[in-house]
Amino acid sequence: MAQEVFAEHLGVISALRENYMRTEDAVAVTGLVRAQQEVAAACSAREQQVKEVIKELTSKVRHAEQAAAYPREEDAHAEQVVALETARAEAQENVDGMNQRLQELQAQRTQLKGQVAALQAKADHIEEIVTQAEPHTRHQLSLYAHVSKITWQFDRPARMAGTVSTPSQLRPFDFDPAATPDFDIVNQLWEMMGTED
Repeated sequence: MAQEVFAEHLGVISALRENYMRTEDAVAVTGLVRAQQEVAAACSAREQQVKEVIKELTSKVRHAEQAAAYPREEDAHAEQVVALETARAEAQENVDGMNQRLQELQAQRTQLKGQVAALQAKADHIEEIVTQAEPHTRHQLSLYAHVSKITWQFDRPARMAGTVSTPSQLRPFDFDPAATPDFDIVNQLWEMMGTED
């Protein structure tokens, strides 16, 4: 019965250690926020550039239309009119393409804003869970430390180390979880907790 209780506490501590050491969500949120900021900046810059290009192309279209409507004999300027009409059509096509690209960029920007909002909501939810769970977890750890008299050393994540307090002394321990079965570790800790030398 005591081994089961101790194993359960050991499992809780291991799970807590793993949870507190994981940073995937924070890294993912940070990366996505940075990516959103970069894309938003790129979209804003591209939007301004596209607006300038559209403005310039619109001006060219206006001038081309004015030049194409120059009041002279059609036969005298047939080639020039054809060339100007072609230039106007190309300019209009460029304007249409730029407008379509601008709409695509705006759609991407809207989509990124939605993703960032969803990630922020997830981050807020995680923060809320951590805020609610931390006092309870601290209380459980405090009770565990008081009952077991074990003080853990968390500065070496690859090792299971610490001290066991007995009325007469502090008994250090240091196990390699990769080389020592959990059952043996638990038995040795129980033996240290119940032995007086």
